[in-house]
Amino acid sequence: MIKRILVCVKLVPTATSVEMDGQFRLKRDGTSLQLNIADVSALEAALRLKAATPDAEVVVLSMGPAKTSQTLQELYALGADRVILLSDPALAGADSFATAKALVAAIRCLGDFDCLLCGRRAIDAETGQIPGQLAAALGIPAVTNVQQLTARDNGFLCQRRLENGTAQLEIAAPCLLSVCEYTYPLRLPGIMGKRRARDKQVEVLTAVAVGLSAEECGLRGSKTKVIRVDTRAPGLRKCRYCETDVLAEKIREVQL
Repeated sequence: MIKRILVCVKLVPTATSVEMDGQFRLKRDGTSLQLNIADVSALEAALRLKAATPDAEVVVLSMGPAKTSQTLQELYALGADRVILLSDPALAGADSFATAKALVAAIRCLGDFDCLLCGRRAIDAETGQIPGQLAAALGIPAVTNVQQLTARDNGFLCQRRLENGTAQLEIAAPCLLSVCEYTYPLRLPGIMGKRRARDKQVEVLTAVAVGLSAEECGLRGSKTKVIRVDTRAPGLRKCRYCETDVLAEKIREVQL
């Protein structure tokens, strides 16, 4: 029986063009933010699982600046039981490795979960690396690109999107599932939900509170560094289409 569900969400800029600083980090100050599209599906999936299990708890975890707490507070109106924001100036500029490490530290502080849900990728970076890094660090199995899931007594039945179709997979709890965007449209908050949300506050955790040192956070804890950013106009690629047998012959030539 699924009793405790953790959802990792990220707030991303709503604008299609965002300025960068001298270290090629997005300037988020003064930019309006929204819930990442794939994370919307993950949150709605969690809320549906909760509706099917009366005693289930949905905990939402996000990492970002303190100002995002106002937007995250609205998630209580949708049905989230707890909303936690991991916020600390030391975390700024983190790559996917440092981000995953910080999230894992926070998750361990929050206790055990039957399921960890997250979007398969964020639209501001498009790396898609966080779900796999979280699962590896936590030592739990994972299914990515989930577009449909059904709870079972000891796990889930998942429909996973492939390049040329879908696959049906069973996975045991505890596990991580990364959900495709537009899979589950997020519900609107009801009147009772809005009333319930008035008395709740976003819980804020710092890097020190989850046991992270300064060397593990932000730019200092990152394994990658952006050294250049280019803007490429569409239509610049030069390519030609080959018949299947011609392509196979070219591949054989390269292998030889």
